[in-house]
Formats: sequence, structure tokens, C-alpha cells
Amino acid sequence: VVVFGRTGAGISSLVNLIAGSTVAQCHADTRPCTQKVTGHHASFAGKQVCIYDIPGFGGVSTESETIESIRSLERERGIDVLVYCMRKARQTMMPDTLREIRRVVPSEVPIVAVVTELERIEGRMESWWTTQPEDGRLTNGQALEQRGMSFDEHACVTTLPLEDVAHHDTFRERRQESQEVIHSILLGRCRGVKRKPGSSVR
Repeated sequence: VVVFGRTGAGISSLVNLIAGSTVAQCHADTRPCTQKVTGHHASFAGKQVCIYDIPGFGGVSTESETIESIRSLERERGIDVLVYCMRKARQTMMPDTLREIRRVVPSEVPIVAVVTELERIEGRMESWWTTQPEDGRLTNGQALEQRGMSFDEHACVTTLPLEDVAHHDTFRERRQESQEVIHSILLGRCRGVKRKPGSSVR
């Protein structure tokens, strides 16, 4: 499982949510947390996975270096699923970068969008993706697709750390829901035989 996104989008926080523990260092601000590609082993629902935390785009590495890191992981380890971490803010969305990643990674590797920072949204977190504004504009999901950002699956979540939700029932419940949704997606995408490294690298 390879998690990527723009620096400050909460990539390391998402890695920790998936892993179920603090395996990746995080900052409360938008400073880069990850300086190099780092693998973390995790287990959930009886499934062993390796989660790769990629330095954020716009951070310590150039875009071409970060894309090459993803290509190298596919060549050397084989990627079962790519997870694109983005905040609800539009500046964390990278349509051109996503197209380039799709170009260098085999088409059979699914890309899952995970939108974070939704703990305070009214109603269900999923409504960020699906609810149409009263003025008739596109839903956020439709707007992403219009920009060329289509995904195999998506999840709308919060990645608040456990210590931040310990005394807030709603946030704690939303964090638990977020973890369950992401685990369910990853289990569905990683079932069966592990992809062989570079089985169809472009």
C-alpha cells in the first residue's frame, strides 16, 4: 500500500490511522513529516500489509523524484494499491501529478482517494463527496472527475490521532468509522495473490 499526496495533506496521519498505531512521525502544522520513502508493517483483520509513506509533493523532493520513488516501489516490490491523500482544500489536489502517476504505474493498480480533515463536517463525512450544493453546482466528487481526477474508490475521513479524540465522543466515533472504511477498502483491494514486482511496469 503506497500513500502519497501533497506536503501538509496529512499523509503520515493517514498512515498511522491505517496502521492502528503511531508508526509515522507527524507535525501539527504543514511542515513535511516524511523525508524519505518509509515502509511500515501493519496487520488488521488478519491481513499483513506494508504501508509506504512517501515524501509529500512540494516538499523535500522534486516532483520527478517523488514519482520515481513510486515507480521504483512498483519495480522492486509491486504495488497492490495507491492511496491518494488529500485535504478538502483545493490546493492539496494535483490533477497533473495524478495523471503522471497513472502514466508510470500499471493500469491494473487501483488508486483510492482519501479526503481527510472532515471531522467537523455536518452530517456524514461521505456527504463531502456526494452532496450537491443548493445552487446546483457539481458535487465535490463530480468536480474532481471533471478535473480529470477519477478514482477506483474513495473514502471521506478524519485522521485525528487517538489522543485528540479521547474526550470527544463524536470525533472518536468518526475516527473509528474512518479506520473501518479504509481497512475495508484495502482488504478488498489487497485480497488474493500479491502483485509481483514490476509485473507490467511502463
